[in-house]
Amino acid sequence: MPIHKSDEYDKVVNSLDELLCEKVCQSLVNRLSTQYLGQIVQILINLEHFEIACQELEQLLVAARSNASAGGAIVLKATEDFRNSKKTAEKRIFELVNSKIDDLIGTAEYDWLVIINATSREELLRPDEVHISDTHLRTASGLETEPSSYMQTLTRYLSNIMNTVLLGLPTEIKELIYFDALSHAATMILSLPLSSDVKCINPNGVAALSQDVQYLTEFVETLNNPILRENLDELRQTVSLMQAESSDEFYDVATRNKKYGRVDAMNGPMLLEKSDSLPRLLSSEAEKPLTVHRLTHTVHIPAKTDKLTALSSRFGMKS
Repeated sequence: MPIHKSDEYDKVVNSLDELLCEKVCQSLVNRLSTQYLGQIVQILINLEHFEIACQELEQLLVAARSNASAGGAIVLKATEDFRNSKKTAEKRIFELVNSKIDDLIGTAEYDWLVIINATSREELLRPDEVHISDTHLRTASGLETEPSSYMQTLTRYLSNIMNTVLLGLPTEIKELIYFDALSHAATMILSLPLSSDVKCINPNGVAALSQDVQYLTEFVETLNNPILRENLDELRQTVSLMQAESSDEFYDVATRNKKYGRVDAMNGPMLLEKSDSLPRLLSSEAEKPLTVHRLTHTVHIPAKTDKLTALSSRFGMKS
């Protein structure tokens, strides 16, 4: 039914807009502080529905306006509020997922360097004698055949949330969440050998890391999305560099562009230096008794740039 009095019409529009903004939208936003991913996903879905409802309400309000009233489109502030709150909810989902990833990767245990008491310089430096025992270093020949438990748990977690908690979200949103999660995971895994606590890196640690990265790569390949696999390029190439027989490959421009094009120009030399430091360390320490040192690490969360805006267009999302 048309509303003939302009002041009454404006009062109705303003009251509806205020109600939607302050009572509905803000109430949903306040609930985003929860730690339960499923609740935040449902809030995001609700915000999407309310945004669409507000757009339809704008059309109804135009139809309810009398011909004598001033013309023009009706734009509710609530429509924009719901739209912006959707972005807040999406960001909150990213935060919770990445926080879980941080927790899992924080349990990673790579023996970058384990030094055990040696009885002589010759015993310490004989590579064929270095294996798992009470008196030797362990090399890659003693590597476990299974990926690390944290890596298995990580891939299981990502698979589970996509097939359960995030199932009701639009495909483009799910893909963006997956992209961000894998990007964050790759960054955090790479930060392990880059940690300032890691002074030297032995082949066994690199081999264990390589096995885990391969397991993660195979998991991503099952998702049948080439864009997601690109997230692991830097991580895979960096691990490959750490396993290279000669560090000269990295400093040869042609070879580097072909095999290590995604390796960070600062990280590559740093990791090569850590790998090359082990023989020097063994040589300098071989003349004195060595005590057991099992390296533990602290995971540092590196500064992260906002990739999501740039990536949204690749998934067909509107800003």
